[in-house]
Amino acid sequence: MSRPKTDKQQLTERLIATFRDSGNQDAAFDNLAAERLGLNRTDLHCLNAIENAGGLTAGELGAAAGITSGAVTGVIDRLERAGFARRVPDPDDRRRVRIEATPEFYARAGEIWGPLAAEWEQALGSRFTAAELARIVEFLELSAEIGERHLRRLAEGDGGSP
Repeated sequence: MSRPKTDKQQLTERLIATFRDSGNQDAAFDNLAAERLGLNRTDLHCLNAIENAGGLTAGELGAAAGITSGAVTGVIDRLERAGFARRVPDPDDRRRVRIEATPEFYARAGEIWGPLAAEWEQALGSRFTAAELARIVEFLELSAEIGERHLRRLAEGDGGSP
């Protein structure tokens, strides 16, 4: 007979389930956003990685998005054709180029994500203290760190194949 779960175990399970639900909702939102932008989901995922990092090299983009170097070239080409990304010289190494988001992307992103971001800012700012927000950020950073480890584990073939 198993022992009843503690309050902390129950809360941890609830937190994980809610976090996963939030991720699913975010993915659904991004699917619609990609459609509105005329992009496929992978291209939007890459564009988000570029934007979040403030620009990436092609190799960094492949690693961040979990796609091959061959696929990265196609993504960059499509994003450039759409007017949402551009290749710029890397200031630290003239042999490399960086990919960055364009003002056109930021304008379109503001239309799509702006209202959501404004509501998040208002709701989170009014409900949580700065210390509580810091703990939420800590949770999200830890979640990303754990997720990154397991992404690498699956990419390396450990435990992901039948």
